[in-house]
Amino acid sequence: MLKNIVIINDSASINGGAGKVALTSAIGLANCGYNVIIFAALGPVDKRLENIINLRIICLNQMDILSDPNRWRAVKQGVWNKVAYKELDNLLLTLNPKDTIVHFHAWIKSLSASLFSITAKYNLKIVITLHDYFLFCPNGGLFNYQTKKICKVKASSLRCLLCNCDSRSYLQKVWRYVRQMIQQHVFYTNKEINIIYISKLNKDISYPYLHTHTNRWYFVQNPIELNLQEPVNIVYNKKYLFIARLSSEKGIELFCRAMTDLNLEGCVLGDGYLKESLQQKYPNVEFVGWVTGRTKDLFIRQGKALVFPSLWYEGAPLTIVEMKSYGIPCIVPDQCSASEEIIDGQTGYIFKTGDLDSLKLAIRKYENADIQEKQDKLLSAFDLNKYTMENHCVELIKVYNDILDKY
Repeated sequence: MLKNIVIINDSASINGGAGKVALTSAIGLANCGYNVIIFAALGPVDKRLENIINLRIICLNQMDILSDPNRWRAVKQGVWNKVAYKELDNLLLTLNPKDTIVHFHAWIKSLSASLFSITAKYNLKIVITLHDYFLFCPNGGLFNYQTKKICKVKASSLRCLLCNCDSRSYLQKVWRYVRQMIQQHVFYTNKEINIIYISKLNKDISYPYLHTHTNRWYFVQNPIELNLQEPVNIVYNKKYLFIARLSSEKGIELFCRAMTDLNLEGCVLGDGYLKESLQQKYPNVEFVGWVTGRTKDLFIRQGKALVFPSLWYEGAPLTIVEMKSYGIPCIVPDQCSASEEIIDGQTGYIFKTGDLDSLKLAIRKYENADIQEKQDKLLSAFDLNKYTMENHCVELIKVYNDILDKY
């Protein structure tokens, strides 16, 4: 019977989609009465985690390997984090494998694959949520940052080693490849591997790489904070929204070019290393920065549609469902899980990934459509309860108990 849940996540603060799912689900599971332990390397500890009954946080207060000024230390820690190894060993020594699940969300930025050797040592049942593709791809995205296209090379193959796909340098790619080889060696020493996938595409991409090592696959819908107020009155709105990190794989430049070519109002909610250069290149596009809470809500309510031009195999973008709860139709690429949330031509539009002309055609179709009809169809098909934290925790607990009972 399930008693203990160890949540493995690089950061003890919410710093992205995976972190948000990991930490908010930890709170939800603790509120269900289970003994939940968050094991993280990076501080500070999110204030939302404080004073939660049944929730314990172990934060090592280490540095992100990308921001560590001591590069040699970062190189070693990224491959094998000795401190995390020792601390997780001390923790798992106190837990009973018969009633414990260790759930991995993110470990690449600091914790490292050393943790997999500890779970194997104690023969613990581990669960990995596929927020990305780091289990088999050195850069985690099956994406070539040099060509800015989806990578078709078999991940972790010799050809993969020879391919300069890294966003920084080929030397960085070689290091990532070495790290990947070490990770795969220790990961597959585990005999109790269970995979949670978050969309059909997510599984379709990952299954060929992982199915020989485990046949235990579970679908669990990510929890999403949704709009519970009145839908947006989109009919008189003019702004096309982009909501994401400003990095090349998110397709931000594709969005800016489409807005410029079509002479439409574009509004970017997000931050990242490309922001300054994009602001200079596209003065016609509004760059708001990263916003939350009431401020974010105010900008969303000015939106006519969301354009989601992601260039990679994005697993389950939370933004799409969030926009659907507002009644805002979305224009999304075909090689991304976002397309699973859209009925093309009815509740939004699907375009060819990375293709500017295809994106512009989809936007033109939307401009000429009855968008009130689009919103009505979207809202009538939308099931709010499917995405709640309560439902997420119920499904997680079913998965955990199934693993403990069957295996």
